[in-house]
Amino acid sequence: MGENKITFEQFCDPSFIRAEQMKVKTEAVWVMFLELGGLINISKFAEKYFERTHGWFSHKLNHNTVNGKPAAFTAEECDRIAASMRDLAARLNDYAAAIEAAADTDTE
Repeated sequence: MGENKITFEQFCDPSFIRAEQMKVKTEAVWVMFLELGGLINISKFAEKYFERTHGWFSHKLNHNTVNGKPAAFTAEECDRIAASMRDLAARLNDYAAAIEAAADTDTE
C-alpha cells in the first residue's frame, strides 16, 4: 500500500530527499547547480552550451511559470547539460595536468 509514501523521518532527511531528487533528470540538474553554488557562471554556461540567455536557463532550472506553464528542461536538454559537465571536467583535468607539469617559479 504505502510504497510511494515516505515517512516523516525520510521527509526530514536531506540525504534521502537528495537521493530522490537525483532520480529525475530535471531535479538532478537543479541539485547539481545548487550544490556547485557560484562555481559555475550560469550566464556563461547558458551562452556557451545553449546559445541562450541566463533568463532562459534560469527559468527552466527553477521551474518558473512561463506563459502559464512551468518551464523545465527537456530530456535532450538534460543530456546536453550532462555532456557540458563532461566537457568542463575534461577541461579542468587538462588545466590541472598543465599546472602540475609546469616548472616551479621558486628562484631560491
